Amino acid sequence: MSQDILRQLRERIDQYSVGMTASAAGSEMVVLERLFTPEEAAVYLAMSRRLEPVASIAEKIGMPEKDAGRILERMKDKGLVFPRTWKGRKYYAAAPFMHGFFEHQLYRRDPDPELPRLIEDYLTGGFIPKTRSLRTIPIQADLPGEKQVLPYDDVRAIIHDKERIGLFECACGHHLKTLGMRSCTHSGEVCIAFDFYAEYPIEEIGYGRWITRAEALGVIDYAEEHGLVHQTGGDARNVECICNCCPDCCTILRFLKQLPNPGRVLSSNYLPRYDEGKCLSCGACVARCPMKALSLSEDTVAIDHERCIGCGLCVAACPSGARTLDMKPDDLLRRPPSPEKYSFMRSSVDFRADLPDTDG
Repeated sequence: MSQDILRQLRERIDQYSVGMTASAAGSEMVVLERLFTPEEAAVYLAMSRRLEPVASIAEKIGMPEKDAGRILERMKDKGLVFPRTWKGRKYYAAAPFMHGFFEHQLYRRDPDPELPRLIEDYLTGGFIPKTRSLRTIPIQADLPGEKQVLPYDDVRAIIHDKERIGLFECACGHHLKTLGMRSCTHSGEVCIAFDFYAEYPIEEIGYGRWITRAEALGVIDYAEEHGLVHQTGGDARNVECICNCCPDCCTILRFLKQLPNPGRVLSSNYLPRYDEGKCLSCGACVARCPMKALSLSEDTVAIDHERCIGCGLCVAACPSGARTLDMKPDDLLRRPPSPEKYSFMRSSVDFRADLPDTDG
């Protein structure tokens, strides 16, 4: 494939979601050349993030509808597009790098054995997210009962509000497993998706499974018992997913751990409070903290607020109740972003509006 086409692909993908930043080594170009054929690149460049019928995409590139449909199905199998069938017609939207190409490698029936290493080289050698992706929300059991919990910080309330709930293997854990780099022993099925993000993999690709609210709550319980960090995706209109993230596997958390101030980049609306009088100096909280924000010295535990993301894992680990969570002041609260300020996961509301005869 020509370097000009690869450049056009990268620049287009860089406009979507967290982007696809250019690296000094050009490792993103190697990933793209591995993912796309020239005709797939031409089809992708004619698409947008909106769901469009095959006929519309074919018309843009001057290709017979049958040929375009064949290419789009192949792109679906490679994780390059979002597919949807509606009233007997096939619709497709261009997928970003994340949430998109990276996660979709889970679904491939014929996985490319070289691709995970090439993606890892890019992730660790030049990829810089252009925007925030997920929101950290704390372990529910650790929130003070006498204080009101914000609805968008309540994972159980989110689940109770949903009708279509899907369960999936963690894409980050799967990625590391294929590289022989996964060291944790947590269950792989810990990622919960809703609405469009559950519908297209389960109904169009045959990956993942529908679960009940009770089963979803069981996944949340498992996550909290095993030290996984709750992170949600979606704008103010709709929560699209609850990822229950292993600090050693999650691509986002792995990136944050390399920063000097992860708390400034991705933090919940809560901060841990420390009661030195109750502290046993056992170090359980220090060992559990995913961002290494805590340090034990003599008979006290110090916290680096620049590193703390407010996940509450230290509170859950404390055997003496020396740690609790307090809500931040109102002017510091991070609320779900408005649609125009969030691009990581295009809303299910918008995908529904793309389809004819829906009310959005």
